[in-house]
Amino acid sequence: MIELLVAMAVTSIIMLALLSLIGQTTSNYTETQRAVHTLSQARAFIQFFSREVSTRLPATPLVYEKGSAVGGGDPGADKIAFIRTISADEEDASHPGDLNTSHYYVAYSKDGTSGESPKLFRGVLKPAETQALLASADNPALPAADPARDEPIVHNVVGFEATPKYYVGDPAKPENWTTSSPAPPSLIELTIRFIDDSSAQRFRTRAEWGRLATAPRDSERQLIRSFTRTISIAK
Repeated sequence: MIELLVAMAVTSIIMLALLSLIGQTTSNYTETQRAVHTLSQARAFIQFFSREVSTRLPATPLVYEKGSAVGGGDPGADKIAFIRTISADEEDASHPGDLNTSHYYVAYSKDGTSGESPKLFRGVLKPAETQALLASADNPALPAADPARDEPIVHNVVGFEATPKYYVGDPAKPENWTTSSPAPPSLIELTIRFIDDSSAQRFRTRAEWGRLATAPRDSERQLIRSFTRTISIAK
């Protein structure tokens, strides 16, 4: 009986050790999968944004508004719009013309019936609207945001910065560009911060997302993935 009890105790210890090892391995695998998923999302967005910026029409207004705070909701994130030429396969017969305006901003929208979350949206002005924007002023206002119509391209966003910069002297130290700068912008310093869909289930209200964006707890900091890219733009 004693030998049986000892064997059972040893077996229990071994099983507990194996379960702990399996649990840790599963946790590491899940974390790795989340990191890979967010990395692929970030790469896809940055490539898409870079491709659009590469088609910007030179000498046209770059409309930019700095966010009032680093954060994942309106108005905390940056807003940016630029006029771009579109290829023949992008043209819409019902909206003739070869110019569009792309507008990027962060806003909240509903996630089914369970809550809401901040997303990076891409709005598009068709050729006629773009011509009206060009004719409105030398420094036109940002297009109106419309989350109900515009396309969400990155979900669970806790930070978006798209800072135009220009060169003054030292090419290694570009300065932030404004409409009163003596030279046109030469690049956009792009930063996007967001969390994966699974982690986002913890945050269902604007207050929760706002706290995560501005004052995350230590246990939450590791959830936020940050990606930065410097993108040259046509003058």
